[in-house]
Amino acid sequence: MKTRKFRSQAVIAVACSAMVLAACGGAESETATEAPQPSEAPAEPAPTDESDSRRGGTLIVSHSADPTSIYPFRFGSTNDRNVITNIYDSLVEFDLEDYSIVPSLAESWTTSADGLVWEFTLRDGVVFTNGESLNAEHVVRSMGEAQAPEAGRTAPLLTRVTAVEAVDDLTVRMTLSDPDRGLLSALVDVYIIPLEPSTESLAEEPVGTGPFKFVRWDRNQQVVLERNPDYWQEGLPYLDGIEFRTIPDGSVAALQLRNGDLQLMGSTPLGQIGPLQTAGMQFFATADGIGNGFYHFHINTRRAPWQGNPTLRQAMSASVNRSAAAASVFGFMIPMNNPVAQNAAWVNPDAVGFPEYDLEVAKQLVADAGYPNGVDVGEMIVCGLGPEYGTLAQVVQQQARAAGIELTVSVLDLGTYVARTLGDRSGDFSMALCGLVPKPDEYDLINHTFAKLFINAQGYIDENPEFFEFLTETRSIADDDEYRQAIYSIQETVMESQHNVVIGARLLPHAARPDVRGFIAHTQGHMFLENVYFED
Repeated sequence: MKTRKFRSQAVIAVACSAMVLAACGGAESETATEAPQPSEAPAEPAPTDESDSRRGGTLIVSHSADPTSIYPFRFGSTNDRNVITNIYDSLVEFDLEDYSIVPSLAESWTTSADGLVWEFTLRDGVVFTNGESLNAEHVVRSMGEAQAPEAGRTAPLLTRVTAVEAVDDLTVRMTLSDPDRGLLSALVDVYIIPLEPSTESLAEEPVGTGPFKFVRWDRNQQVVLERNPDYWQEGLPYLDGIEFRTIPDGSVAALQLRNGDLQLMGSTPLGQIGPLQTAGMQFFATADGIGNGFYHFHINTRRAPWQGNPTLRQAMSASVNRSAAAASVFGFMIPMNNPVAQNAAWVNPDAVGFPEYDLEVAKQLVADAGYPNGVDVGEMIVCGLGPEYGTLAQVVQQQARAAGIELTVSVLDLGTYVARTLGDRSGDFSMALCGLVPKPDEYDLINHTFAKLFINAQGYIDENPEFFEFLTETRSIADDDEYRQAIYSIQETVMESQHNVVIGARLLPHAARPDVRGFIAHTQGHMFLENVYFED
């Protein structure tokens, strides 16, 4: 059977691991920080027909908020994307087990020797739910939408694509101004739309080639999808339909899950995991060793005492006992300081930062930075996305104090936090703690964490403009060995600069009823549901 999302359909169901036991109060603190261990993967299911016992049923999924947009090039939240990814397909996808790039609507592709010309061969026989047959012109239109200035998620990543043309019905050629190592990863987010409906129409009634068809959107209540009978993957999806219900209160959603009024939570508040575990619910996590982005804090290197003082920033990073921080959020964090560890094949073994907590090292670095009697670094602002962020900030504050670094903590509503980090008050902070969710490829793990979002806000570009130039140039390196050495060099720079300090990988398991099968969580939080089925 063809599978676009992942090669095998492993169920990563978290049972009562040490981490979950911590939430239940049944594990010692020193074991509470262990990452969840996936259960053994079952064999890949065989193709199904209508008599297959896995066929049928409607999956009811909770959303913490109503979607803001379901137009696939202009959306802002995971709730939006949950709907979009089950209606549309892209040319390529991530394998959910190792996050390598695998075929989707493009069954194959070739690249010229200089990396400037890419040709994609499309699958034959794919149809949109409005009856249009997929061809190269659909990709041309979709790329145009993805490169429009309003497409904030894709346009900045497609600046090197200078031309997209239909060579024939099933062949698309993309011409680049410079080689781009990130092209395939960027194309994961380019959803393919039909030719006929207008942008305005698709924003209200999406039409895709994906496993489910749009039925209706009842604002502030639910989005309803039904099975696409013409889906190109044989035997899929198993479900008859999906209802994404808007339930802002996580405790209410958890109660409805226990009562059977819904089957899967789009997000599970950490405080609900213990009661849900006790009630017999199961949890789906990302593949072993991979989290849902990172907890981090970035440092304003334009402000004293951080400005021009990487040693003090290193001291701040070294002061964080990441294992203790993980225990403070019930163990739902993988201690980590180098984000590239999410794609371990690219980790530079000589760029490890401060993997082991050593308070004496942190104290010495504070002294070496010019503050033998300690230093007050001012305010750490914290995004108020959930109690875990405030908890982590207090832990960081206490640990920094032990090393001789004083700071105050201010938990802000999300709007104020964004205004002070990315908006009209950008840079109005000394430190800022929140979460970030890069793509799982080695380049974006670095770029998203240390460059893309906060270049102007945190000011490291003033201290080291060459870093940003080199990071941009790295995308164009065609030689594999040279590219790897560049990625290694970049890791050494950011581990020395510590202008953004990674605390650890977030672990946000999805709670589900015991009869839900086939789901694999995505590192960026959104949900692919074509392989989900019910089992008595």
